[in-house]
Amino acid sequence: MMAHHSRWQPASPQTIPAHVRPWLLDHGSLTARLLAASDGQFRVQLLHHGWAKASPDEREALGLGSRDATLVREVLLRCHDEPWVYARSILPARALRGRHRHLRSFGARSLGAYLFSRVDIQRDPFEVARMPSTALPPEAGHCDAGVLLWARRSRFYLDNEPVLVAEVFLPAFQPWTAG
Repeated sequence: MMAHHSRWQPASPQTIPAHVRPWLLDHGSLTARLLAASDGQFRVQLLHHGWAKASPDEREALGLGSRDATLVREVLLRCHDEPWVYARSILPARALRGRHRHLRSFGARSLGAYLFSRVDIQRDPFEVARMPSTALPPEAGHCDAGVLLWARRSRFYLDNEPVLVAEVFLPAFQPWTAG
């Protein structure tokens, strides 16, 4: 899911509508912002967490070969029990060693909260895309096939090993539809 590398572009504020920009380009913790925006009515719904093949586009973004093992994690970030954000994280096996080994069985906790709890966290600039709703798993919610959703992704570094986190803002996402 979420491949199609021609859709991912470096984030340019000029090409992103003003009401979308504060969420799409925010470098802080999305989990913390969602917690605040939902008055604490936030939870992580785990859809998939296991060893799986990353897409060619994801492997390219991480500099991985076709045989490199990756842990693929897919979650819904739910606010007021509605799916607001679909997130897909690609964690290469080589990033899951030593003090980060526990991420192999992280469960329904927030990966973002973990990443932002690290004082040594580094993050690359965002890439953005308009993602067709049909590219997402059915659990992400139903909307018309022609709907394009805003998405962003960036690489985080765990002890200099990149992991890729992509987030898609779903139709139920309230903060920018309320404005």
